[in-house]
Amino acid sequence: MTLKVDFSLFLDERGDVTDLTKQAKTVFKFLSKIVSSVSDNIEQPLINVDLKCNTRADALSCNGCIEATSIAIGLIEWNCDTCEASGTISNWQGTTWDKQKPTLH
Repeated sequence: MTLKVDFSLFLDERGDVTDLTKQAKTVFKFLSKIVSSVSDNIEQPLINVDLKCNTRADALSCNGCIEATSIAIGLIEWNCDTCEASGTISNWQGTTWDKQKPTLH
């Protein structure tokens, strides 16, 4: 299953997390951990996120680990190393969870 997510849909106009259901909070926590890990290590080709696959939903039994990478400017791709779970995250840059170091040109 591929999950394509626009990260900004979880945020209000100030960049704060909107009022989410319990299930949406679980998914957001999962995605925000991926965004923070990838953006903090943006130069690495593949990041092993300190995150288990089953943390994205209460009913999942997969204990695989999440790997992720920045495949294009503003797009993160992630996948489980055990099951077929995968996805992309867009519109995460400039959020609180974006840990990239600012660069001067």
